[in-house]
Amino acid sequence: MPEKVVVKVRRLPDGEPWDALEIASEGRFVELEIKGLSLSLGSLLEIERGTVLLWGELRQLIGSVALVWIEHSLDKSKLHPIQEIWGNELPAEAAPPGF
Repeated sequence: MPEKVVVKVRRLPDGEPWDALEIASEGRFVELEIKGLSLSLGSLLEIERGTVLLWGELRQLIGSVALVWIEHSLDKSKLHPIQEIWGNELPAEAAPPGF
């Protein structure tokens, strides 16, 4: 059995990061063990796994074991050239209204 990997999970759009264990992944599904975080089916989640960000929907929850359908992924290293140009802050004209 593969070693469990610690990942960061947060509810979208504005949840706080939470530690979870990645139990398995196959195709577009990731199985996580998430303790102490209240989730409901259909929750949109961001999973940070090393240099990769994953976005998906909670499809199954049995106890603390969650099955997430991954819709999108992004290698964070691809953001580096953009951050070099723009810095870590969004320019005022790119920020959402009210910021």
